[in-house]
Amino acid sequence: MKGAWLIPTLLWPAVAAAQIPVLQVSPARLAFTVIGGVSAPAQQVRVRNLGSGTLRWSARASDAWIRVSPASGSGAAVLSVDVEAARLAPGRHEGRVTVEAPDADDAPFSIAVSVDVSASPAPARATPPAPAPPAQPPAEPPASASPALPTGGRAPASPPATAEAPGKLRIDRTVMPPATRNLPYSQALPVAGGTPPYTLRIVEGRLPAGMVLAQGAITGTARVQGVYPFVVALADAASPPARLTQAMSLRVIILQPDTALVVSPASISLRLANRSRDGRAALAVGSGRQRLEWTAAADVEWLRLTPGAGLSPSDVAVTVVAGRLPPGTHVGTITVTMEGAPNSPASIPVQVTVPR
Repeated sequence: MKGAWLIPTLLWPAVAAAQIPVLQVSPARLAFTVIGGVSAPAQQVRVRNLGSGTLRWSARASDAWIRVSPASGSGAAVLSVDVEAARLAPGRHEGRVTVEAPDADDAPFSIAVSVDVSASPAPARATPPAPAPPAQPPAEPPASASPALPTGGRAPASPPATAEAPGKLRIDRTVMPPATRNLPYSQALPVAGGTPPYTLRIVEGRLPAGMVLAQGAITGTARVQGVYPFVVALADAASPPARLTQAMSLRVIILQPDTALVVSPASISLRLANRSRDGRAALAVGSGRQRLEWTAAADVEWLRLTPGAGLSPSDVAVTVVAGRLPPGTHVGTITVTMEGAPNSPASIPVQVTVPR
């Protein structure tokens, strides 16, 4: 073969970095109560973009008795969700509001909506005066209403009945702390009330690949980023057992190498001029180039934080309520938590001196 192959030069066009929005919706569950045809007020749902580019979204309800507005929009928004009581018969009703964003990651997102409808409250107030015979109320009512036991000194027969009735069976949160991709994760579901031990299982949805629900905790190492909604069925050890189902979600994030919680200053020291003027300071919350959610809380009532949660980078206004402090030196602690980030939680000591 004579000649030579002529290899053309391939020119690749420059491609701009992709703008990918990431849908975030909270909370994941809404619960309403309708009594006597009067429903609870509307509840709010926050829609945010944790990525880049423009987030275009729409919201739709699974049932006609659920109303959501606005039905569509662009960027961050606050949705109003309420229920139409006239359409509902007594009992429990469940539905969903789905937020869709075709061009975004972590979409669509489904919000569980539950409504408990009861008829007009019965005039039960007439019953307590009726059992007025003096011989029987001391024995019967304390056994059936355990909270009344501490008020009476006569309890010779009541100790066999439990002194404190267990609280209502519940799971105290609907959104689990986020997991970081390729890092070990272990979080117990916050179950409370009822009669332990508890039985938990997932009846709808799924956990991220690499994670399991066992012995009341979600454990494992997630491999794929995203938001994972699931429904948990919970039962306690009472006879008969108390049961509930609750919609929950777990988010798996990718932690960039330079991401960490940074709060400045590392401590706060204030000297108030007098007891009539509040003290003020500020905290800066950051996490590098990656934006992450954070929460802040104080362990003393004389410290106020505004806001108490947000998306980094953020500034937090710290107010010392002078009227709650006597003369002297007082100490407190502010704790800033950024789930999944190194250096979290961060503790910021606060020292305040109040003159005489």
